[in-house]
Amino acid sequence: MATAMRVIILGTGSALPTPTRRTSATAVVREGEMLLFDCGEGTQLQLRKAGLRPGRLTRIFITHMHGDHVIGLMGLLMTLELNGRQRPLELYGPPALAEYVLMSTRLLCTGFRYPIIFHEVQPGIICDTSEYEVECQPLNHRILTYGYALQERGKPGTFNVARASELGVPPGPLYGRLQQGHPVTLPDGRTVYPTDVLGPPKRGRRIAYCLDTRPCPEAVTLARDADLLLYDSTLAAGEEEEASDKGHSTSFQAATLAKQAGAKRLVLTHISSRYADPEKLSDGLEGLHDAIIVAHDLMELSV
Repeated sequence: MATAMRVIILGTGSALPTPTRRTSATAVVREGEMLLFDCGEGTQLQLRKAGLRPGRLTRIFITHMHGDHVIGLMGLLMTLELNGRQRPLELYGPPALAEYVLMSTRLLCTGFRYPIIFHEVQPGIICDTSEYEVECQPLNHRILTYGYALQERGKPGTFNVARASELGVPPGPLYGRLQQGHPVTLPDGRTVYPTDVLGPPKRGRRIAYCLDTRPCPEAVTLARDADLLLYDSTLAAGEEEEASDKGHSTSFQAATLAKQAGAKRLVLTHISSRYADPEKLSDGLEGLHDAIIVAHDLMELSV
């Protein structure tokens, strides 16, 4: 049984922090590793409130260079330095990200003894590990903005011990090879293939992160069959014209896109400070999608 991925939404506000909403940042914790998507003002404080250990942070993905998505980055990097970090940290984002960090490092008269590895992202797979990959696509905002999708690799189906015994496979290392997807040769010369003893393969989990965007085909691509979709819901249903003018989406558009993409759960986030009652974002969404969640700061979801 795979360990659940934890998604902790550290900041759910748009543009302006409020007493109840920080600006954009979301942590994904899986198998002891933490990934961070965006790093708005106060992110390191939110990490503390959530009980997350910054030392487990391996990669940070920045969508774009508007301040509410990146202005907390230098503070976090400097705290990691003060904590004695030595292992590398990988930063992914638009071309200006490296310039921002390097110039800020010089102007703030600071430095980092741990390696910071910059990745200037392009559409497609930008991070490829043995356990997951991260896909990037351009979104439709007022400046160059990217969305991301974390896709776990699929796992072999359930091993049928009874069937393996019927085929004469002796318990031990050969079981392991079959479970890893390799055919095995028995002492009598017969070959047993993984498909002979394994059930249907298990699809890896998918989390999509599409903030600061008008509805667009690229967002649908990232959200396709996602187990969890975090999507721009700056304004409530009925405010589509204003949202478009500002390069954003409404909760109605978020729900429509999630349904189109087949996303299993939709999280409405990047919420305007005008909404004292964020549940207003749910108005008018009846029947559009079966699983809609209005985000709040420090909300944790399991995938």
